[in-house]
Amino acid sequence: MRRVEFVPFRLTDVAEIFSIRLEDKKYSELQEFLIGYKDSKDTYTRNDLDEIIKSFAGIVSEGVKESFFRPEGNMNDRVCAIPVLTAYRDKKKHGTLRIYCIRISDKLLVVGGGGLKNTQTYEEDEKLHMHVKILQKIDAVLTRIEMEGKEIEKEIYNLIINID
Repeated sequence: MRRVEFVPFRLTDVAEIFSIRLEDKKYSELQEFLIGYKDSKDTYTRNDLDEIIKSFAGIVSEGVKESFFRPEGNMNDRVCAIPVLTAYRDKKKHGTLRIYCIRISDKLLVVGGGGLKNTQTYEEDEKLHMHVKILQKIDAVLTRIEMEGKEIEKEIYNLIINID
């Protein structure tokens, strides 16, 4: 079992963005993502990161609208990615930066990790697949909590869960 803590990233009247911190990590998944790519020398990666940051700004001001995201997990979960609209890429040289999330509602977003996608699907990349799997496990626990009649929007501030 791994312990998961929900860490506030941006909280406004229209959107609340949290990231996850796994028990063996110093930083949240979003912090690790930003730290890992902020000094990238690759122009494509820097542009992707800038686009993701712009998307967060839009989410913070407009809410966690479905149109900001692309479904990524499976039909039984709420895992999604923030799509980055990019120029054509030479697949041998450049990937596309991805960050994965759980869109709980029009107001609440839980952000996980991500990385460079150099494969056709995230399942083909061990690191990206791991990030999605973690979010799927978290989403399953959050769904169980909701089925018990609890509101995640209220519970998340003090919520710590365990995942397999």
